[in-house]
Amino acid sequence: MKSPCGLSLLSIGLFMFLAITASEGATLSRLRVGYPSPSASFFPLFATKEAGLLEKYGFDTEMVYVQGVQLVQVHVAGQLDVSTISSVVYLQASVEGADLIQVASSIDNQLMKLMVHPSITKPEDLRGKTLAVTRFGSLTDLLIRPVLKNWGLEPQKDVKLIQIGRMPDIATAIAQKSVDGGVISFPTSVQAEKMNIKTMLDFADSGFDLPATTVVVSRRYSKSNRDTVLRFLKAYIEGTRRLFTDRELGIRALRRYGGISDRDMLSTTYDLFTSRYIKKIPTVNAKGVENSLGLIAESNPRAKGRKAEEFMDTSFIGELESTGFISSVWK
Repeated sequence: MKSPCGLSLLSIGLFMFLAITASEGATLSRLRVGYPSPSASFFPLFATKEAGLLEKYGFDTEMVYVQGVQLVQVHVAGQLDVSTISSVVYLQASVEGADLIQVASSIDNQLMKLMVHPSITKPEDLRGKTLAVTRFGSLTDLLIRPVLKNWGLEPQKDVKLIQIGRMPDIATAIAQKSVDGGVISFPTSVQAEKMNIKTMLDFADSGFDLPATTVVVSRRYSKSNRDTVLRFLKAYIEGTRRLFTDRELGIRALRRYGGISDRDMLSTTYDLFTSRYIKKIPTVNAKGVENSLGLIAESNPRAKGRKAEEFMDTSFIGELESTGFISSVWK
């Protein structure tokens, strides 16, 4: 059947469908979200993306993986809008003047371990030995230096530190006795245990708040794009709830973004992180920021005397709490 204009009804319907689709696509704003590792530490972000919640809140999202401390450099250069990263790593740049502030925190402790060859049984055994970190200046490096000093060992004098890059490579190097130990995070730590590498110190059991997973933006971006940050956090909070309530979605998200393919490991990881590490509501942990600044101050005088409030903004989560959004998600 033809319309008065000579077009078939099928053609008109197709045209309208394409027009509506294009219009919907045009409403999505581009958002670049960075993460520094294919790790379950960033499980809430992965679940949020997998559940399609970023699209729900109007974003055409590019997930950008940039390893370790380099993520901060990319963000500061203006190539990212939002990043999920450890508090210590972003604060290391912020005390030097980088415009990065924390607006949320999902995990308030560290999931890393100092793991060593079985022949090492006590701190003094590390004297004259070599420990591996991913990169100098990375979280693995920042964490181990004060620990060694507390044990009476001077980094690079009593204990040599070298950078290897990837955590699986650190585990392999320990197993092959190329190094004597290293700082390793979950899930590589589980694989390391299977290689007869033992834990000497578990940072998560230290009782010392040092946030492993925070959401950061630049202060400038947060002021000029407040609605964007709020919409991202709405998606993130809904994504966290989906993570806790939809096991299969969580496992699927971790398989896609977390570098894990083994079903048993996926299940173990899901159970561990949802029961022990991830907070349901990602409130900013001021004490964790303070502790992180203290850790950085041990090697960087610019962090001394700085206040946690300089590097965080609780108004976003505060607004979502006061308006009833968070309670509506977790009703």
